[in-house]
Amino acid sequence: MSSTKQVQDLLTQNSELKLEIARLQQRNQGTDIHGPSQPAPVPPRLPPPEIRNFEPVRRNIRLYSRGIFDLPSRHLPSHLQTDPDLEFSDLPLRSDCARLSRAYQVSIQNLFPILHWSAFSDEVDQIYLARSLEGTSREWIGLFFAVMACGTLQISTCLPGPMKGDSSGMIYFEKAAEALTPLPRDFSMMQAKTALLLSIYATESNMGSVGSIWAAVAVKIAQGLGLNFETEIWPVVDGEMRRRLWWSIYTWDRIISIQSNCPMLINEDDCDVPMPCSIEDRRIQSQGFVYPRMSQPPFTGYLAVIQVARLFSQLYQTLKSSTIAPQTLQLYDERFQAKSQLFPEAYQSISDAHLEPEALYPLLTLQMARFALSRRNLSPVCERTDRLDALRRCTSVGQDTSKYIARTLSTPSEKQELEKMWQTRVMQVASSTLCIHLWRCMLILCFGAEYKAALMCLDLSMAIGDVRKINAACGRNLGFFLERLIDRVRSGNGSHHQLEHDEEMLAYVSGDLQGRLEHSWAWAGSDVDALAITSPRTGQDAHGSDEPVQSTQLPRRPSTGSLEDGNKDWDGWVRVRQMMHTLMDEHDMMLAQPPSYYPPPHNPVKRVQLAPDTPGSPPSQSSSSRISIANII
Repeated sequence: MSSTKQVQDLLTQNSELKLEIARLQQRNQGTDIHGPSQPAPVPPRLPPPEIRNFEPVRRNIRLYSRGIFDLPSRHLPSHLQTDPDLEFSDLPLRSDCARLSRAYQVSIQNLFPILHWSAFSDEVDQIYLARSLEGTSREWIGLFFAVMACGTLQISTCLPGPMKGDSSGMIYFEKAAEALTPLPRDFSMMQAKTALLLSIYATESNMGSVGSIWAAVAVKIAQGLGLNFETEIWPVVDGEMRRRLWWSIYTWDRIISIQSNCPMLINEDDCDVPMPCSIEDRRIQSQGFVYPRMSQPPFTGYLAVIQVARLFSQLYQTLKSSTIAPQTLQLYDERFQAKSQLFPEAYQSISDAHLEPEALYPLLTLQMARFALSRRNLSPVCERTDRLDALRRCTSVGQDTSKYIARTLSTPSEKQELEKMWQTRVMQVASSTLCIHLWRCMLILCFGAEYKAALMCLDLSMAIGDVRKINAACGRNLGFFLERLIDRVRSGNGSHHQLEHDEEMLAYVSGDLQGRLEHSWAWAGSDVDALAITSPRTGQDAHGSDEPVQSTQLPRRPSTGSLEDGNKDWDGWVRVRQMMHTLMDEHDMMLAQPPSYYPPPHNPVKRVQLAPDTPGSPPSQSSSSRISIANII
């Protein structure tokens, strides 16, 4: 073992011991911050204060959250039920199958390596050569169509004819679901793989409720097969593929849990499986592993994601509390740092080395976890100092995210990578989770006037484009937020200190924190069940209005199309970029202006600066009015 590896292991162990000490200390006080093996009581959730005259803010959130997060509701989703007969003619053309398989391999397979790709490809070839599904199990057909559906996530317009874009993916998804239902009495690994892929497709296609159902199916099948523990010796290929399937399901369970703030399905104590091997699946052969000729196995993204996901169970327990103590935040900072040091040197935040776009997913998964923790104290149930610290921490995550993105644009040699090639590679790692994280970062960065970092995140969102439905919805919400921010700045209420006291803007910048009742505050004092009266598909609120409240007078193009999924009725990413540059120019002009002074009456010699960002000044009072009052005095 190298000395570097020993240091990394010691740092990780040291961080874990500190967390355990803190957990035991708080457990003696009736609190357990990190979910021990024996559950301990969690601090009771504090009800948020009711903010007066907040109904206009709620209406704006209802309008501009469409396609990003669901409003709080007590209604459960329904399950898809279908039952057709499948024939060879239902399969895509051989050329389309090849393109979709390639798209799946460079995206999903790299992060969730649940298929032994060479074996799966051979089975596909045999089907197309025979031009018949005779003798093919229903389970395999379901897995095949699930792979095809996930392949369409990376290819929006590759298929000719009527089956192209989202429609073809949905057709494949339904066929895979039909092949898997009703579930037989005896489970198989193929069923678990299909359920996982159905969950991934549904989640990435903005069907979060359906995705959570299929994730639960995948977990229960995996547990029924005993994938969560090893008590016997399996053949090389079978044993490794069992481990890869389990850890893929485990990781996906953690990701969607932190993303949606829903309970995890897998208990950490019920997971007793060795980590999978880092080599490519083509090197996993019946006689053993065929390692490449290098000093150590190559670093793979899915192993990094697993390492990060192992933090999420403790993180979720911590996030049950309405407030997080400073010492707990500090301990998590050390834990995040220890995890990041397990990455290669080029992946470290202090490095300036070029990063491949494929490195963004594991790196930003860690940043997503940091953001989820950092934003908890944005709630008005927290002290003012804690809320300010939460803003600072979230801004730091946004800045680190922008730096990672910038490093994928730099090149290690004189030959510049074409922008189109960069965009193509970015689209391969695009996910709904990534789109949501970029949206959160841009909101907080613009709120804090960190426009250069926000523009870097915007570059990645624009490169992803319409590959993910949720991305356009995020852009529309961001455009609304920037209009509000420009309005604040031009009215003299957009200084840093003023915004920190502006409850309306804080509610907007909190984003999808308002999507669940546990830790939202915008809905305090309102009828939660009444939120369901407004259909997210109609584009109108309970009063029949389709316009945001108190809209600004900035020029906008006429709205066309429907508001379905929140991605039609908005002005596009170019408009978002223009508004960011407008805010940057306004900010630079404000910094360039010399400070104004006036002589206080009790001391004519002393000069007192009139700054528009005086702490504690009411948001409604403009800087010009303060100057006028001072001059009168």
